[in-house]
Formats: sequence, structure tokens, C-alpha cells
Amino acid sequence: MLVLTRKVGEKIFLGDDVVITVTAIAGQQVRLGFTAPPEVSILRNELLARSEAPPAAEAPAGGESRRQRPLRMFRPGQVHQPV
Repeated sequence: MLVLTRKVGEKIFLGDDVVITVTAIAGQQVRLGFTAPPEVSILRNELLARSEAPPAAEAPAGGESRRQRPLRMFRPGQVHQPV
């Protein structure tokens, strides 16, 4: 594993097409920006684990649970708005 120290605004390049930019640091939380071509999927680890898990049982009558909602992947240029 390669471990790097970066400051806000500094970038990391992966190959010719992917750029990771440190956009903010607050306490122990780091905000990263990713620039990549549309064919490159960017998915957080916990969502990757969920997408590989077998489908959950049918939702009980009355609606779908939060766990059974479809996963959303964000492409470069999209802005994620937390709920």
C-alpha cells in the first residue's frame, strides 16, 4: 500500500485519466474530488460490498426499506448532495 500525505488543493494522478484532488480537511475527515472518464466507475468501499451481496428479501408491505433502494453511482462532474 502506498501512503501519501497531501494538503488541500494537491492532486494525485492515477495513470493518464484519473485525478484525485484533496478538496477539504476537517478534523479526521478528508473530502476528495475525482476526475475520471465516464467509463470509470467510482464507488465507495461500503457500497461496493453492498452491490456484490445477494439481493435482500422482498420488502414488507408498506414500502421499501432504505437498505433495498437501488445504489447510485456518481460520475465525474456530478455533485453528491447528502440526505
